Amino acid sequence: MNEFPQVATIAGTDSGGGAGVMADLKTMQARHVFGTAVVVAVTAQNTLGVQDFMAMPTKLIDEQFASLAADLDIRACKTGMLADAEHVHAVVENLKRVDFGPLTVDPVMIAKGGAALLAADAIKTVRDELLPLATVVTPNLPEAERLTGQAITSNQAMVTAGHALQGLGADNVIIKGGHGDNPDLANDFVLLADGTAFWLSAPRIDTVRTHGTGDTLSACITAELAKGRSMAAAIKTAKAYVAGTIQDGIQVGHGHGPLNHWATPSEQVIVHDA
Repeated sequence: MNEFPQVATIAGTDSGGGAGVMADLKTMQARHVFGTAVVVAVTAQNTLGVQDFMAMPTKLIDEQFASLAADLDIRACKTGMLADAEHVHAVVENLKRVDFGPLTVDPVMIAKGGAALLAADAIKTVRDELLPLATVVTPNLPEAERLTGQAITSNQAMVTAGHALQGLGADNVIIKGGHGDNPDLANDFVLLADGTAFWLSAPRIDTVRTHGTGDTLSACITAELAKGRSMAAAIKTAKAYVAGTIQDGIQVGHGHGPLNHWATPSEQVIVHDA
């Protein structure tokens, strides 16, 4: 009954459908796994920004975890928006109680439109309590800077930050370079648990339709891990999938539009040795 790959997203909703739990579930469906959710927060959000949000009572978070664990065979999970230190801690305690397989941590801090999605005092909780549980962590450049306390202004700085994140407890690291200043390529640095390192590059697309890229990348990694793929293969597939969702875009909303989760993975992603 529970043989089909099942995964969980532990995150906030996006009423506009482009990010958070909504993007995660669309990605999981597209990657042929069964997605479930622990909703940590609910947002009033669209492509123009985040208008409001409310975190769930921690008791309800506990009950959602218990409900999934009692019935489903969760083979991999991911975290996204976790709101504040209290809710990060609640998620950490639940992850210690259940076996939901490999954990992908997407350390969501700021929405595409600039709204804060993680309280400033929660960054330390993510760093000290959540990262040591992470099978893989997927920060963008600003998030990696906040977690490591290091400015990241070059490829070498990305490498240094990757090792610093491993030092904080994450087994595997992918630092997303979408915020970098390379006008032609989006370069991501990957550092695996065995010390293997490589770069993933995809052509940079001139578009505002990139809302939910981090959620989609981490959800795709989670789905691939649940299917038994290696970490390196899961990360490469996720990069290609996200590149495809941007290249084959759709027009929705008036601001930072969502990705096209129906897209097929791009064949333009290049792997470079580090």
